[in-house]
Amino acid sequence: MPSVSATRFAAGNAPAKQRSFADQGRLLSLLLLVPALLLLLGVFIAPLAQIFLLSFGEDGWTLGFYQNLVGDDILLAVLVRTLWLSITVTGLCLFLGYPVAYLMLRSSDTTRRVIALLVILPLWTSLLVRTYAWIVILGRKGLVNEGFMALGITDAPMTLLYNSTSVYIGMVHIMLPFMVLPLYAIMQRIDLRLLSAARSLGAGKTSAFFLIFLPLSLPGVLAGSLLVFILAIGFFVTPALLGGLSDTTFVMLIERQVNRLFNWPLASAMSVALLLATLLLVTLYNRVLAGGGNESPLIGRAISWILRIWAAATRPFTSTGRLGREQSRWTPLLLRLPLPSFSGVVGWAVLFFMVAPITIVFPLAFSDAPYLQFPPPDYSTRWFENYFGRPDWVRPTITSFEVATVAMVLATIAGTLAAIGIVRGRFPGKKAVLGLLLAPIIVPTIVLAVALYYQFAGYGLIGTRTALILAHSVIAVPYVVVVVSAALAKVDITLEQAAWTLGAGRITAFWKVTFPLIRPAVVVAALFAFLASFDELVIAIFISGTRATTLPKRMWDGVREEIDPTIAAVAAMLITLSLFLLFVAEILRRRGRQSGSEVPDGLMR
Repeated sequence: MPSVSATRFAAGNAPAKQRSFADQGRLLSLLLLVPALLLLLGVFIAPLAQIFLLSFGEDGWTLGFYQNLVGDDILLAVLVRTLWLSITVTGLCLFLGYPVAYLMLRSSDTTRRVIALLVILPLWTSLLVRTYAWIVILGRKGLVNEGFMALGITDAPMTLLYNSTSVYIGMVHIMLPFMVLPLYAIMQRIDLRLLSAARSLGAGKTSAFFLIFLPLSLPGVLAGSLLVFILAIGFFVTPALLGGLSDTTFVMLIERQVNRLFNWPLASAMSVALLLATLLLVTLYNRVLAGGGNESPLIGRAISWILRIWAAATRPFTSTGRLGREQSRWTPLLLRLPLPSFSGVVGWAVLFFMVAPITIVFPLAFSDAPYLQFPPPDYSTRWFENYFGRPDWVRPTITSFEVATVAMVLATIAGTLAAIGIVRGRFPGKKAVLGLLLAPIIVPTIVLAVALYYQFAGYGLIGTRTALILAHSVIAVPYVVVVVSAALAKVDITLEQAAWTLGAGRITAFWKVTFPLIRPAVVVAALFAFLASFDELVIAIFISGTRATTLPKRMWDGVREEIDPTIAAVAAMLITLSLFLLFVAEILRRRGRQSGSEVPDGLMR
């Protein structure tokens, strides 16, 4: 038995040991962040800093390129057109996405799971494939024109492609998941008993929705709208493929300044302006819209007050002063609509709109026609055979798999270590570090592509796999950080602490106790990283060159130049790959739930 003096000595030194152990943990957390931060510093921060300096001129410091940006009527007109496009797409996505999120909330667990998979499926499907599907649907021999002519609505094919209408349709289709997921994330936090309480006080379904549910869901409306607007304003692929000459966007002009006019300073100034606008919107959301603490967002409260004042001025009252069931002749027509019931019909229609275009690709992949025609006159595997027999298709496929695999490994290792350091670490500037880790998601891809092009050209890396691997690793790290952090935050740290008390070090305790619990999330994060690289197109357009052409870049060239049905066969294979990976991710998610560290249901690619 230890003596009293020895016991007192141990007790007196316990705080010192705890401080030492905490200091070791803080140092270890900082060390875990080093790989990801070094990657971001070299392949994200440095390129952006270079184009920022380049925007002030190559030979001397000047504001002339910014003055050209402000004073050029054509650039301003394109910028205004891009802003209007983004605003319109955001409004349409909100109008169509809200019923889907509301349908998810009010459905049974099984139906909710089905709807969630239908919403997530487009996110796992190649962006280029989804855009190509609309070329098929809206083309002169596409599904819409063939259907209209079969019904006698028109005698000749209509011009539905390469105009503003096709751009809006394609962008809304691609952006809808980014609206639905934030909306549902907020809606599921709303206590639905509030609606029952309103009904018990005499409110109808629609009145309860507008007076109770809609104001409480405004944070989701604002978050989803901001996300869609930011993505839309920097979108490149869909407007470039579906739009005409009059549908040129601001990011398309940036690409033209670099690849055709070689006006790097002006392209840099345009990129910096787009980047600053994006950062301003994010800051505005964080400071004004997102609010703080338990208070409602400032703008959300204002809109909520307007809704309540409007509703109070129009709602009918009983003799006791309570909201009555009967509708007065002053009640707006909107309050007479059975919105909660009607949202189910709209929700399923929107889900069909999101998924159906993807399925159109499969019949075309097995078409025997020498050109795109729906429905196919006959079926065969000729286009799959054509794909496997052409080196100009096989080589880019191999390159994409090689680049995506290496980028996945690098991003998974760096992102997982960074996630551990962020979740378990306690150090100053933690929020700033997390913001930096997630910044590649926020920065418009075209801006990063221009910056990387300029940097890698100086090192002679254009057209190499090394350039693609580094670039794709940077854009994949945020997805790994988000997935692993979400799973790690749900693991009980007392399990590790128990291992510490038994003599295990921090690293041993984490590897033996915690890592097996988050292993499913790490694998899912790796799948996201793989798809983020394999599906990436914009950066590949700038830096892949002719020596390291990726499969999306080869499809991009094919869609713009030839549009033969071989692309449909490639698209069908990519969709099958996405479905397989989604199936694997769903299995891992369920295993993660069983092990106590739930994997997020879906992420925005």
